[in-house]
Amino acid sequence: MYVDEDRLIRDLKRGVRSAQQWLYERERLPLYRMCLRYAKDVQEAEDFLHDGMLKALQEIGKYRSEGALSGWVRRVVLNQILQELRRRPKLVSDELAPDRYLEPESLLEEELSQISGQEIHRLVCQLPTGYRTVFNLYYMEGLGHKDIAAQLQISEGSSKSQLYKARIHLRKSILKKYPHYQYRTS
Repeated sequence: MYVDEDRLIRDLKRGVRSAQQWLYERERLPLYRMCLRYAKDVQEAEDFLHDGMLKALQEIGKYRSEGALSGWVRRVVLNQILQELRRRPKLVSDELAPDRYLEPESLLEEELSQISGQEIHRLVCQLPTGYRTVFNLYYMEGLGHKDIAAQLQISEGSSKSQLYKARIHLRKSILKKYPHYQYRTS
């Protein structure tokens, strides 16, 4: 329906329902995939998507046409997700207890390449919320620890610790499911 993005934006800012529906349908699948990465289950991902899109439509007046509309909507939805996660008690733990026997850096590309993307996604979704959130922000959103710390209102050290723990947890999960990799990482 909307070939002209400028017209879509004008209609969105005027509150035209068909423009809102069109934007939702266009952005729903990629945003839902992003929401799944941060959610503990499908229902929570759907809630994240719903709340995030409502926030984007409420704040569409703040969009200044600097960059793609889809990128702006994605940032609004992600910020809404992070705001919800920050409201939860103790999103991340501050302590660092390194496991010297399982260095996450020793995960070999060859091992990961033999695991399907779907399986990797499933393993990431099983991470505790704090680990999963920092892992996704670092690897999927490309944020550095300083930016993650600002987004989650934690220290940079906590961000680094959570990422380290996420890697350890993932490595243990991979080795548990695929024990034949263990001999390569010793």
